Amino acid sequence: MDTLTALEKEIVILVALGCKNREIADKLCLAEQTARNYLCVIYQKVGIKNRAGLTSYAWEQGWIDSTQGEIICKVQMYFVFGTNQARP
Repeated sequence: MDTLTALEKEIVILVALGCKNREIADKLCLAEQTARNYLCVIYQKVGIKNRAGLTSYAWEQGWIDSTQGEIICKVQMYFVFGTNQARP
C-alpha cells in the first residue's frame, strides 16, 4: 500500500466529514475535477472503492474520532478551515 501525501490525507478527512467533491475542491482551492482525480488516486493507493470505505479507513488510521457527537480532526486543519478543529 502506497503512503498518502499530506494533501491526500486532508482529502480523506474531508470525505470522512461528509464533504462532496465540490466542497473539497473549494476548501483546498482546487478544480473539482482535480479533487476527483485525487480521490481516484487515493482509492487505488489504499485499495478502497467508495466513500464509505474511505471514511472507515480514516477512522481506522486514527485521523478522525468522535467526541461528544462532534467530529474532530487529529491533523492540523488550519489550511482547510482556518482553525485547528473541523466544523461539526
